[in-house]
Amino acid sequence: MAQWRVAVLAAVAVWAVGAQAQPVYKWVDANGKTHYSSQPPANKDDAEPMKLQGTNGTTTGSGSGSGASGASRSASTKGAGANEYNADGTKKIPEGVKEMAEGLRKSLGTVDSKQVPMNCAVAVSNIHYQADLMLEVGQKNVRDGYMAQAAFDTTAPKIREAKGKYSVGDCQSASGNKKSFYQCMSSNYNHVTGCDSQFKH
Repeated sequence: MAQWRVAVLAAVAVWAVGAQAQPVYKWVDANGKTHYSSQPPANKDDAEPMKLQGTNGTTTGSGSGSGASGASRSASTKGAGANEYNADGTKKIPEGVKEMAEGLRKSLGTVDSKQVPMNCAVAVSNIHYQADLMLEVGQKNVRDGYMAQAAFDTTAPKIREAKGKYSVGDCQSASGNKKSFYQCMSSNYNHVTGCDSQFKH
């Protein structure tokens, strides 16, 4: 569905900025391919949450240091670490985050080659969870200044509409590419953007 592509393209870079709200895992598979996900892979013990640059210039997960003075904290947000703004008043996404966002976008668009048995309950749960996560992260990015309220208000209804079109009953009666989409979404390693891109319906 076009709604998924529109929603994810609009949100993926700012999702990467807001990703410090939840863990983002990075790992390399047996073929040397780098993956990013909000969940660690089941068979990789070495996948750890990434340390991401927070919106206030601190590294997520590291303490602010009880000995840091207010003056030094203020100074850390000025100069090179100061926020820059887009013409619409939203904060610019830091360069380092843009690189991660591109990797994330590619990863979300890739479908795992290992197929799992079709499970309508799991597929619908994955679709709904991912849609809810996109909405949650979009709201956080509006609060943090990385996304304009108007952009969220345009994108959110498309995500909700797309989410509402998927149900266990619809899955059970699906055929063709739509059935393949549900099959794809039965895997916890796939994202709606990758499955939708491969199985347009």
